[in-house]
Amino acid sequence: MNILISSVGRRVKLVEAFRSELQKVNGKVIAVDCDSTAPALHFADVYEVVPRIDDLRYIDYLKKVCKKYKITGILSLIDPELSLLANYVEEFEKEGIYVIVSDKQIVETCFDKYSTSQILGSHGLPCIPTYINIEEVICDLTVGKLEFPLIIKPRKGSASIGINKVYTMEELLIYKNETEELVIQPFVNGQEYGVDCYIDIFSRKPVNMFMKKKIMMRAGETDKSISVRDNDLKQLIERLVYVLNPLGPIDIDCFLTKGGFVISEINPRFGGGYLHAHLQGQNFVKNIINNLSGVTNQLQNNEYEEDLIMVKYEEVKLIKNVPPQASEVSL
Repeated sequence: MNILISSVGRRVKLVEAFRSELQKVNGKVIAVDCDSTAPALHFADVYEVVPRIDDLRYIDYLKKVCKKYKITGILSLIDPELSLLANYVEEFEKEGIYVIVSDKQIVETCFDKYSTSQILGSHGLPCIPTYINIEEVICDLTVGKLEFPLIIKPRKGSASIGINKVYTMEELLIYKNETEELVIQPFVNGQEYGVDCYIDIFSRKPVNMFMKKKIMMRAGETDKSISVRDNDLKQLIERLVYVLNPLGPIDIDCFLTKGGFVISEINPRFGGGYLHAHLQGQNFVKNIINNLSGVTNQLQNNEYEEDLIMVKYEEVKLIKNVPPQASEVSL
C-alpha cells in the first residue's frame, strides 16, 4: 500500500508518522508539493515536485504520480486543495485510488466561514456570529448588539492569513469598499480549544476524539497545547459530527466563553495540532491504513492522559539544490 500526501509543506512529523506506519505493511509514503524546498518532501520515502494547485495541469500530474507509484489513497493537508480533490473523487476511484476527503458540499461549507456559521446556526449549534454585510455590522453596533473590537478576515482563508482586529468605527469603515470577500466577527475573549476527530470512512462514526486546550499559536497552527477531557465539549462535537457527516480526519476549533463552548472553525483534514493526539495514542494514520485495506475501525479507547503538554520546536536539514520542476521531466 502506497499513500500520496499532497501539499505537504512543513508537516514533517506527520509525513514521518505515515512512513512509520506504512513500513509495517510494506508500503510507502509519497509526498508532493509545488516547492522543491518544502521540508516535509525530504522526509517521505519518495517525493515529486508538481505544479501549483491552481495550475490547470495539476490533477493530471497527480494522476501521473499515482500511476507511477501505484498509489492506493490520496489526502491533502491544505484547505484550498480539499475542494479541488473532491471534484475528482470518482475519476480517481475508477483507477482504484481512494481520495480521503469529505463530500464536496461539506468541504466547501467548512472552507467558507460564513457558510459554516449559517449551517451551525440552522442546527442550533453554538457558533461565533458572522457577518458579510458591513452595514448590518454598523447597525448592530449602533443598537448595542455588537461591540468593538471586531475581527475581520477572508471569507475563504486559512493559516490565519489576512486576519485583522479593529477597535473603532473609523477602522471598520476602511473595509467598506473592500473588494475581497471578508467576514466580520466579534472578538471572542475566551480560552481556545482544539478537537481532533477521526470519522471512519465506512461507518461514518467518530472512532477517536482528542481534546486539547491551546496554550500558544503560531502561523495559524497550535504550537503548544495541553490534553484535556471535557464532557460538554465532547457532546458538542458529537452533535456537530452528526449534523456535518464528514469523514476521515477533522480538526475543530472552539472557544470557551461565559455562555459555554462555541464552535469557531472546522477543518476537514489533519489539523496542525494533530501530533498531540498522535503522541497520546490517537493514531489516525493507522485508521486510514485500516480503511484503505477495507477494514472498518471500531470505537477506540479515548481515555488518554490529561495534562500532558505538547511543545513544537525547530529542526534543520540540508538538501540538494535541484531545479524546482526537475521531477516534471521524470513523469
